[in-house]
Amino acid sequence: MLRKFLWSALYGALGAGATMAARRVASRVWRIATGEAPPAKR
Repeated sequence: MLRKFLWSALYGALGAGATMAARRVASRVWRIATGEAPPAKR
């Protein structure tokens, strides 16, 4: 049970980290490609 919880926590943390990194990269590419700030989330 503990191993399953630890696996889920690790998997979730890595997924969140990958999502944050992808958003940063996408924002940087958008700024370079268009010269504008990326669209704001409403």
